[in-house]
Amino acid sequence: MTMTSSNTPVIVEDGFNEYESSSKKPRTTSKVWNEMTKLETNDKDQLQAQCNHCKTVLSAKSTSGTSHLRRHLEGCSKRHNHDIKQYTIATPSPLGSTSAIKTYKFDKEECRKAVSTFLVCGKHSFMTVEESGFRYMMSVVSPNYKNISRQTATRDVMSFYAKERDAVQNELVNAPGRICSTSDNWKYEYTADEYICITAHWIDKDWELHKRIIRFRALLPPYDGLNIADEVILCLAQWKIR
Repeated sequence: MTMTSSNTPVIVEDGFNEYESSSKKPRTTSKVWNEMTKLETNDKDQLQAQCNHCKTVLSAKSTSGTSHLRRHLEGCSKRHNHDIKQYTIATPSPLGSTSAIKTYKFDKEECRKAVSTFLVCGKHSFMTVEESGFRYMMSVVSPNYKNISRQTATRDVMSFYAKERDAVQNELVNAPGRICSTSDNWKYEYTADEYICITAHWIDKDWELHKRIIRFRALLPPYDGLNIADEVILCLAQWKIR
């Protein structure tokens, strides 16, 4: 640290730029005054400073310097926690404010749906919900979570599948234009089973392209064109696609 004159800024390691004060021209230009308010009094030896965060009043005598004020700011809990935005959501409240604190409420159905999504997307066994590690993890995530059996997990997956299927069927029925379908067949090398996957493609009223798998199942022999055509026709009939 170097100093060229009595009023040259001195860089300190704690992030505050302070100025040394000469006896002739005392100056207090520390950055602590960005977060402190001077309380003027008639007696200059009794000057005080108030913290803008916690409202604590401290001595601000010229002979005391600003080190004690800086230490107070470094330890001020309200200064470190002033940014409440990270705990809020940006939705208007009834009182007209721009943000409001979000109150957490455990939703049993949403939690069960999340577990079903975890099982399906991760291709996990339904037995996973009965494993001690999974149950411990869920107890830490939310004490309100109730353990379920693999049978319940199976029913949940089928129930949520039915809801999603009905939603897709409604979109297909209301499609403003034609629906195109594509099919893909392949054979599983280890069991020689053959599968068919049928995908529907359509454009909605906003000209956005959508595609959904509407059938995925094993084919029964013989694996000829007539059998494949029957599967496609049956699929279209089930989804009410003419």
